[in-house]
Amino acid sequence: MDVFLPVYQELHPGPKFAARIKQWSQAFFIPEDAAPFILEVAKFLGILALILVSALILLMVSSQ
Repeated sequence: MDVFLPVYQELHPGPKFAARIKQWSQAFFIPEDAAPFILEVAKFLGILALILVSALILLMVSSQ
C-alpha cells in the first residue's frame, strides 16, 4: 500500500515525460501529431548530450 505523507509530496514523481509533452502541446496549441516528433527530438538531444559529456570526461582523464 502506498502512503504519501504531506512532508514528502515533492518527492512523488509527477506525470511521465510523454504526458508532460501532451500537456505542453495543449498549452502551446501544438498539433497532437507533433508530440511524437518533439519526443524523438528530445531523445536525440539527450543522447547527444550524453555523448558530449562522455567525450569531455574522456578528454579530461586523458590529459592527466
